[in-house]
Amino acid sequence: MILSTVQRRGAWLLYYIFLAALLAANSFGYLDPDFGWHLKVGETIAREKAVPSEQLYMWSLGEAHWVDHEWLSNLITYGLWSLGGYVAVSVFFILLPLISLALINRYVFNNYLHKTREQVAFACFGTAALFACLPHFGVRMQEFSFLFFSILLIIIDQYRRTLNLKNIYWLIPLLFVWACTHGSFLIGVATVLGWMFYELLFKRRKTNKYIFLIGALAIAATLATPYGLKLYSFLSDYGTNRYYLSHIEEWRSPYSHSIRYDQIIYTLISFTLMLGAWLFSKQRWPLWQFLILMALLAAATRSVRHFPLLAVGTLLFALPNPLSNLLNKTLPYSKMLNNLLIVCLFLASLGLVAQSKYTQNPFQSYCQNFPCGAVQFLRDKAEYSSLKLFNDYGWGGYLIAAKPEQKVFIDGRLPQYPFAGHTMLEEYSEFFKIGNSEKKLDEYGIELIMFKSKEKPFEPDWIERFVLGKEYKTRFNPLIEFLKNSQRWKVIYSDETATLYARVN
Repeated sequence: MILSTVQRRGAWLLYYIFLAALLAANSFGYLDPDFGWHLKVGETIAREKAVPSEQLYMWSLGEAHWVDHEWLSNLITYGLWSLGGYVAVSVFFILLPLISLALINRYVFNNYLHKTREQVAFACFGTAALFACLPHFGVRMQEFSFLFFSILLIIIDQYRRTLNLKNIYWLIPLLFVWACTHGSFLIGVATVLGWMFYELLFKRRKTNKYIFLIGALAIAATLATPYGLKLYSFLSDYGTNRYYLSHIEEWRSPYSHSIRYDQIIYTLISFTLMLGAWLFSKQRWPLWQFLILMALLAAATRSVRHFPLLAVGTLLFALPNPLSNLLNKTLPYSKMLNNLLIVCLFLASLGLVAQSKYTQNPFQSYCQNFPCGAVQFLRDKAEYSSLKLFNDYGWGGYLIAAKPEQKVFIDGRLPQYPFAGHTMLEEYSEFFKIGNSEKKLDEYGIELIMFKSKEKPFEPDWIERFVLGKEYKTRFNPLIEFLKNSQRWKVIYSDETATLYARVN
């Protein structure tokens, strides 16, 4: 039974509404620990009409040199906050992955999957990829990399298909804006470089000289940001010391702590379909697509933070060919199935909208995870505002916006910053080594400590416990144990989330 244009468009409209509702539920479901400093830095940029060159929020670093590799993202965030509060900011960050998926769908449907049943199957994989990416989405700056990487791969693949040089001119403004928006532009630079050398080694076309010229101009455009070469110099710290890769949760491997089953299953299915199509299909697989997928798989295996980029790669390169081959003569798509899909999408969207907890005041709406009460206590007790504060790493960004007059010891901006012979994050970790807490507190003259009232224990699921042999562990915090047993420190405030300790004179 042939579907009308209205029926098809109605189904696709509800599909995107469903995705928007899913992203909204995720976005309002938690507050990114770094949102506070993003907002505050954006406010500073708007007020001073200049990008920051000195960090102003951590007393431990003084006025050390700082490059804000997300300065444009921060400025956009503050501008949206000024116009419509947290809801406006959230809507914008809901649109970023939604637009990314829409662009991917449009490109794949126009060039690879033309039948409705193929497109519906592909949309199911897109939804699965989005589910697996949700921990990386929300009001988070790395969503820009999801969008820009999608555009980058589409531009390169479009050239591969058409050999039209006009398409790749877009690489120049793309890499420039990406470099102003997020440090992940280095992945874009690496991708362009890899593609340039791939063309040189494997294609040997007459247009190679133009590819190298345009690629070089695109990479050079990243030097036209307000920071110039300083941007590369600052980001090189992430490569020289990789302590943060094993000690910050979102940078760790998907197999190291709490296993990300959704990401692993999605990746396994995608690559199984790809390799199956490659082995059993007569259609030749582009080597460039295979190489970039292998590089993305290696990056995502090393760190879950790179999974969204792998998701982009699989949607554009790994899935279209096998889905076209598998569904060529199977799974007919009828009017009844289309109507059922519409009903399911409508009901699912309503459910997601109903359960979403919309808020305009994020600094008061997520107090189960952030020290709202402790901040209010410090506001009411002016005598503590001038004290040197040692804070939980995950609360630094929140405190920068919630109580900007009181500088923090550490926040999420500079974990890799060279400090005390290693990095800032390593120096922070020194406070939690057994027998080391008192020494470090005295060394820095710390007078006030804000930490979690309860340490969340590691709770392995049944696979981790019975298959992988991981054990239930209550986190031991030597710093808190020292504070509880020391006569030199006292509790001045405590609730279910946060406890404040003050030094006894």
